[in-house]
Amino acid sequence: MINHLIFDCDGVLIDSEILAAQAMVGALNDHRIPITVNEYLTNCTGKTFSGLKIDLSKEYSVVLPDDFVRLVTENMEALKLQKLKPIQGMLDLLNKVRDIPKAVVSNSDLSQIKSSLTQVGAMHHFETNMFSSEQVQNPKPSPEIYHYAAVKIGIDPKNCLVVEDSISGATAAYSAGMNVVGLLAGSHIVEGHRDRLKDIGIEMIASSTKELEGIINQCMR
Repeated sequence: MINHLIFDCDGVLIDSEILAAQAMVGALNDHRIPITVNEYLTNCTGKTFSGLKIDLSKEYSVVLPDDFVRLVTENMEALKLQKLKPIQGMLDLLNKVRDIPKAVVSNSDLSQIKSSLTQVGAMHHFETNMFSSEQVQNPKPSPEIYHYAAVKIGIDPKNCLVVEDSISGATAAYSAGMNVVGLLAGSHIVEGHRDRLKDIGIEMIASSTKELEGIINQCMR
């Protein structure tokens, strides 16, 4: 039986993945890596900036500066201050499930999670149970952060329903033995993403927070 909800942060609670893509693509283009926003959203969403720096440097044979991740993060945070919004309908959904135990599990740093949730007015739903990949050795798509969260909260993975948007995050939660629903409500979702989620074994998929609410209610029965 499902008795705990776990949300990814970026792209699930907050509509931030498009802002991250814009910040990263702009910086990569400045260093002669010819990636587009659409390519980034298709292949890179959900991965850490530091991991992408390594992977893309190798792929394009470009040496990125040591402070590249810091500068991209600063640019992204500046965009968030101007443009960050919650995923459409998410605040209403959180109020409707306020009595269900909840947690956030994200690849973002804890400080970024807290500031983003505070900015959009969702912090009070997750005062204690917030987990970041900085607390473990390997970020998503490794299941390590989900295993860590389950142990810290004291919950059985099979009793958790995880809401993820990215292939990386869904893979992590699925590999941790948790029930996963893919959410396609963010402005960063590209054509074909539903099929990519299905290809890795995600059967529950919601196009909106309204559909997500229905899935949660069904799983909680």
